[in-house]
Amino acid sequence: MKTSETGLPIAATAPHTIEKRYNTNLHHVYSPNTDQWKERVPIPTPRSGHGAVWYRDRIFVFGGEGNGFVYGQVEAYNLTTNSWQSYALMPTPRHGMGEALVDDTIYIAGGGLVTGGSLMTSTNEAFTPGSQGR
Repeated sequence: MKTSETGLPIAATAPHTIEKRYNTNLHHVYSPNTDQWKERVPIPTPRSGHGAVWYRDRIFVFGGEGNGFVYGQVEAYNLTTNSWQSYALMPTPRHGMGEALVDDTIYIAGGGLVTGGSLMTSTNEAFTPGSQGR
């Protein structure tokens, strides 16, 4: 995989929604250096409306929605090993939230508590990846 000037891999990862009817577990990585998409190992929880943060060579994916449910799943994709790791569920399952990385903590704020966004929350929760792997 190509790297940026800082030596970090350059990639985006995204599960897919087909015709707004259902989510798939398809997972592709895009490299701006080559302007190409590459199919990778499927995401464990098919979803849309999830949040994502890059942290220590992994892309952490939080929550999301699909098939009438709002998810609390936390999963991390490792670009080097092309594998996913599951973490403890978020205390408040939601979709459409904002994420920010500060030092070694990922903050997840707001989001929708039900599918479609008709019920929003102002909840702000902190996730420390190094302490919760399984």
